[in-house]
Amino acid sequence: MTKEAPAAPRPRNATLRDVAREAGVDVSTVSRVLKNDKDVRTSAETRQRIIDAAERLQYRANPLARALKMARSRTLLIVVPQIENPVFASAILGAEAEARAQGYVLLVAYDQNGSAASVLERVSQSSLIEGVIIASFDEDDSLRQSIAAINRPYVVINRVLPGDVHCVAVDTCAAAAIGVSHLIALGHRRIGHLAGRLGRFNGNARRQGWQEAMSAAGLEPDPELVVEAGYDPARVPGAVDALLARGVTAIHAATLLTGAAAIAHLHKRGLDVPDDMSVVTMHDDLLARVVHPEITTVGLPTSEMGRDAVRALLAQLEPAPAGGVTEASRVLLLPPGDLVVRASAAAPKAGPEAGVPAA
Repeated sequence: MTKEAPAAPRPRNATLRDVAREAGVDVSTVSRVLKNDKDVRTSAETRQRIIDAAERLQYRANPLARALKMARSRTLLIVVPQIENPVFASAILGAEAEARAQGYVLLVAYDQNGSAASVLERVSQSSLIEGVIIASFDEDDSLRQSIAAINRPYVVINRVLPGDVHCVAVDTCAAAAIGVSHLIALGHRRIGHLAGRLGRFNGNARRQGWQEAMSAAGLEPDPELVVEAGYDPARVPGAVDALLARGVTAIHAATLLTGAAAIAHLHKRGLDVPDDMSVVTMHDDLLARVVHPEITTVGLPTSEMGRDAVRALLAQLEPAPAGGVTEASRVLLLPPGDLVVRASAAAPKAGPEAGVPAA
């Protein structure tokens, strides 16, 4: 049995560096001569020497490598803290539609801990991504540091980050005020606020909207009626129980997800929504229509937020001609949508049975 001789190794393709060494010139001169750059300052003898060296070495330019170097990737990235959150899902859909319409590809990334830092660190090492849309639960200072590290155009969405930062967000303070005002119009006076993350932009804005609506109606915005649940449905039962113990007749939830979780917990407590407790929230998404009862909510233009974020990003990537607008406004705050009245809110019970005692 005879063994086959090992295949001869494939010859290595000659590179610009090989041609430069053969011709005795620098690589940049070789590159410009072989691209027929008429502005290159070199003698006819040197030019011919380079051409002869390239022919001897059978140098062939790599069109793919050149395309990757010269062409733009037209790739954007959106980073979100929760892929399952209806607000971020809607923003992704809007951003993708706008990116596609403008000839770009949109990639999606998220971190299960709600932090953008680890994702943005990887982005900083990639040459593929031209611009980044960022949603994050990170604290302001941490997010600023992450943004600085990526060193490319960006837009922050779903919050306004203090400072000279590109942001597209929704006026959730106004949205909260609309929802709470609806409960007041129904006759509720002791309205609990199931808060988001207090100390952050949206958590503070929504609490402020609750407070402003209560004050405008001449009602005391009692701090005891604000209980934080964040964005985690697992925290909702304890927060709802705390509000029930404080004698509320209605709950304003800072997010659609926590509003739906509040209704589920009220049912487990044997309470009827809206007869025993009214619930109003914000963001009109499919979830608001598939729970029982369907949820009264205030629309949020989250899809438009995604679209506007792409437009703001492209304003940085593709500056307008001289005399035109060269960059989008640094902060765009979108007004909320309309109140959508459904079955989760009604007038409170009258008389001594009003309110729900703690278990």
